[in-house]
Amino acid sequence: MTGTGALRTRWRAFRRAPAGVFALAVLALLAVLAVVAPMVWGVQAHAVRPDLGPTGPSSAHWLGTDRLGRDVLARVAFATRTSMELALLATAIAAGAGLVLGGLVAVLGPRAQVAGRRVIDGLLSFPPILTAIFLTAILGTGAVGAAVAVGAASVPYVARIVSTLATSVTGRDYVAAARGAGLGRARVFGRHVLPNMADTLVVSLSVLAAQSLVFVSSLSFLGVGVQPPQVDWGSMLTEGVQVLYVDPLAAIAPATLIAVTGLALGLFGEALARALNPVVWTVDATPGRIQRTSRHAETRPPRPPGEDDGVLSVRNLTVEVPTPAGTAELVSGFTLAVGRGETVGIVGESGCGKSMTVLALAGLLPYPARLRTAGLRLGGDDVAALPRRAARSVLGTRLALVFQDPMSSLNPAIPVGRQLTEGVRTHTRMGRGAARERARTLLADVHVTDAARRLRQYPVELSGGTSQRVVLAMGLMTEPDVVLADEPTTALDVTVQSQVLRLLRRLNTEHRTAVVLVSHDLHVIRGLCHRVVVMYGGRVVEQGPTAQVAGRPLHPYTKALLACSVDMEADVDAPIAAIPGQPPDLRERPAGCPFAPRCPAAMPRCADEAPPLVDVGDRRVACWAVDSGDGHSPGRGE
Repeated sequence: MTGTGALRTRWRAFRRAPAGVFALAVLALLAVLAVVAPMVWGVQAHAVRPDLGPTGPSSAHWLGTDRLGRDVLARVAFATRTSMELALLATAIAAGAGLVLGGLVAVLGPRAQVAGRRVIDGLLSFPPILTAIFLTAILGTGAVGAAVAVGAASVPYVARIVSTLATSVTGRDYVAAARGAGLGRARVFGRHVLPNMADTLVVSLSVLAAQSLVFVSSLSFLGVGVQPPQVDWGSMLTEGVQVLYVDPLAAIAPATLIAVTGLALGLFGEALARALNPVVWTVDATPGRIQRTSRHAETRPPRPPGEDDGVLSVRNLTVEVPTPAGTAELVSGFTLAVGRGETVGIVGESGCGKSMTVLALAGLLPYPARLRTAGLRLGGDDVAALPRRAARSVLGTRLALVFQDPMSSLNPAIPVGRQLTEGVRTHTRMGRGAARERARTLLADVHVTDAARRLRQYPVELSGGTSQRVVLAMGLMTEPDVVLADEPTTALDVTVQSQVLRLLRRLNTEHRTAVVLVSHDLHVIRGLCHRVVVMYGGRVVEQGPTAQVAGRPLHPYTKALLACSVDMEADVDAPIAAIPGQPPDLRERPAGCPFAPRCPAAMPRCADEAPPLVDVGDRRVACWAVDSGDGHSPGRGE
């Protein structure tokens, strides 16, 4: 979508908002009045006529006159500029300082976030109008002092909104992907978090502007705001109350303008929020033809000949979380090596630690989880030994993560083209044009129709299958050595699932990219992966060549998973098997084998001793009941 086309669709969304055009017209009229009134009615607004005194409406004075004989209509019009300027100044102060404070709380570490929110909550316990009155005693009476006081009193309100919205957005997959691409906290906040809370923030700021107008007018009404000879609607209320029984319009006119302006600001903010939200205003265009070009040159120099084909190696990876009793291990001693051009599957039920393992490999563990590992190598680099910035660069270029929900993996507030090119432009010197051409080529490579047009679209304009293809293309932008696919077909229909799996296979065979595929379905793993890792209770219970593991499973849990899997050859009349019980709570890990309560082959020692992962022929198994091949079960005493 071109810039002009986007503006047209945004304007259509704005017009469809309830009373949006009306609010814009009212604010435009007030803006014109604020500019013209001082030039037209400036003299008349201050002309004192003691001989007239307070009078009611007449042909000469449509809204009557005040105690000094000044024309009320002229003064109301003249006061528009001061009232609007002070309200906007207070809003700007609150918005600027609140955005900085809330943004800092959002991008700081978890403990600092908690402390920052407590401070904001404490400041919010004081009513803003009372805080503003207190601050005017320090700053002094006057127009600017009143605006600064109101703005400062409203800072906690904005900061709380910003921090709350930012917290809800930072948990999204596309933010995690941006962090994984190596973007700093400030850049992630500015490019991915802030645009996705812009619509809600605009509504809040429009309400704040209306509130600021009321508060500034209130300070003037109390006599601590605008001082004579300046005039605003609040000071006019004070004057109007004094002649209420002679000329009630002297009080009603400024009060009405305050109410109408506040209403217009609120309606305008709601309409503007619709225009800022791509989910509301995006419109699909007609699909065109696929345009293909040759694959772009590599973004980084090829590795030297003869370099080891092992691209990913992790040893004794452990993920911990704090608990009241100390720490609990969500993943324990995970060890894996993946070679170039190899596909390895990680399989298990939900809650067995598969996704947590993948997030740990990508350096994207959610708080408060912590990573402990004896070694993590990606290509020829020891990631654990690198400085934080260098480690981010290595993970952001050589490793790609594909999340299971394609609709949450893309930032809905940013066009697809910007999201595809952001990572490669962050870590390389590739120019904007070259990056977009590479993005278009990769979209065509993953069978996205009309790739050039898709670059201009927003994620909400794409189907689930197209979104997942875009996510795959995004991962390939830096030509990674390893693709971590965390159940990439879960949210897709069967046909699209097959297409995505074929894309992963082609990526693996044609480009020799290592793939680590997470799934709960052993039949999917069997059809795609060279090796399989079976996880249960945060531990590896069996791993080895896929054909051997799927053809002759050794661990009781692997046998149970295969029994529960259904394929096209299964008897439709046969009952579907199920594993009794539930996976263990990893925060309360049992002392023995985690599968023992559900295992038909459990022995007494299984409840007390966790079996080690030992070699059994061509695979590794952690089970007391499995014969190691030398005449005794693994771990059995001499």
